[in-house]
Amino acid sequence: MKTKILCLILTLCVMLTCAAGTSAATAEQAPTAQTDYCLAQRCEDGVILHCFNWTLAQIKAELPQIAAAGFTAVQTSPLQPHSGGGQWYWLYQPTNFTVGNELGSYNDLKDLCAEADKYGVKIIVDVVANHLAGGNNGSWGNIDGSLRKSEYFHNEGPCEDKNNRYDLTHKNIGMPDLNSENTAVQDKVIALLNSLKSAGVDGFRWDAAKHIGLPSEDCAFWERVSAVGLYQYGEILDAPAGKSDDDYNNDLIAEYAQYIGVTDETYSATVTEAIRDKRVAKSKGNWLNRGVGADRIVYWGESHDTYANDDGWTKELDQNVIDRAYAILAARAQSQALYLSRPYETGYTAIMAARKGSTHFTSPEVAAVNRFHNAMIGAAETPSTSSGCYVICRSGGAVVVSPNKQDVDVTVTNAGSLVPQGTYVDEVSGSTWTVTAAKMTGHIGSSGVAVFYDPDYQDRQGVLVGDADLSGEVTILDATAIQRSLAGLEQLSDEAVTAADADRDGELAILDATAIQRWLAGFKENDAIGTFVS
Repeated sequence: MKTKILCLILTLCVMLTCAAGTSAATAEQAPTAQTDYCLAQRCEDGVILHCFNWTLAQIKAELPQIAAAGFTAVQTSPLQPHSGGGQWYWLYQPTNFTVGNELGSYNDLKDLCAEADKYGVKIIVDVVANHLAGGNNGSWGNIDGSLRKSEYFHNEGPCEDKNNRYDLTHKNIGMPDLNSENTAVQDKVIALLNSLKSAGVDGFRWDAAKHIGLPSEDCAFWERVSAVGLYQYGEILDAPAGKSDDDYNNDLIAEYAQYIGVTDETYSATVTEAIRDKRVAKSKGNWLNRGVGADRIVYWGESHDTYANDDGWTKELDQNVIDRAYAILAARAQSQALYLSRPYETGYTAIMAARKGSTHFTSPEVAAVNRFHNAMIGAAETPSTSSGCYVICRSGGAVVVSPNKQDVDVTVTNAGSLVPQGTYVDEVSGSTWTVTAAKMTGHIGSSGVAVFYDPDYQDRQGVLVGDADLSGEVTILDATAIQRSLAGLEQLSDEAVTAADADRDGELAILDATAIQRWLAGFKENDAIGTFVS
């Protein structure tokens, strides 16, 4: 408990320093590398800051603020060499499978990883392996001479049908499409991964992942690269076969998820568009609804594609719109969420590599959601909409987002009575929230985001024995709930039945109500009541 409170206090110090415009926090104001930032232990359990276009040195310098803001991982832009100008998109047109460009060298990466380890921050590197630099007609341009072999490329011309799976995996998307089925090509990619791994990175993000075939399509690429280990997720824009049959797309995405995590652009866009339009969307997921495990999904309020491309549709949206969308997505259970450090430019050719973007990620609303995400690892969830708000209830707290109003008092549903009853403080605005079994009432501040939770949730995981009404405490009402259940007047959830079994004999009976009454009267012969069990 003391460690978690200290974590919040020190983080607040960093937030206030950043808000005041100070470029580097002083020793008195900022936590050190030895501070417990309460970050997730694994990339899979945390949230990701995309330091789009930042140099490795810039990321290294910002690590105290990144850790204090609750980001478990940082994603770099591609580090492979290229032969283009300074614009960002040249980073996605590599000439080789080695490490080193204007963002930093191999040794710079080693230094960053070593420093990041001190803060508990993981480093994820964006890898481009579907294509290399050159023309849509298959010309090789400045591709390294060691890779100029016809058998290394598909050589089937431009992709003209984005709904045709074969075209997507075998034809050029503006650059020569690598023959991912070729063992030698796979070996070169794996050599790059091992080089990054030796530098100390913790994971890889795969650019254009849906354009690389699957084992069921006679391509062993994903089997082999996933065997390298570490955290891995791939960019799957819209669906792996475009607008093809849903069942076909579902089968493909399920196969990708066997090897790597996958992005859910569709659900992410649904949430951001709804916030933009000041409304709530009833959808609670896309790939999640189609059978992909939440722990294999990456969400975002916006990505570098939705911001930096010519047709990027989020670049003109206010940052607060993105923050509210991110809050909803980052509050979700098990899945990861990515937060983009926006470039200061918006023009496709004006956005430059090696130029540090916005540090708005230190804002209270973003940091509070990140800390909530980390504190709620393993907590059940019930996402819903209520009183015109998005409500993500977790068994240790909640995130409430208003899409159309700020500085507003609201009462929303405590879906499934999941959030324990009690009084909470909003980590964003400092307002008070009162939670009952049915309702949650409080004030949403100027950011449109409220975050409140029990910081000790990690120490209280499981079911509180005797808490039959799941209120977060054992009271006489729990004995009543048991009696009503046995009389057929009330139906308890599976979790409530587990909690109600006060004598731990595996069945619900009147003796359980009696045990609770005796415990409340001070007869403590039942030492299970008031403890947590899984």
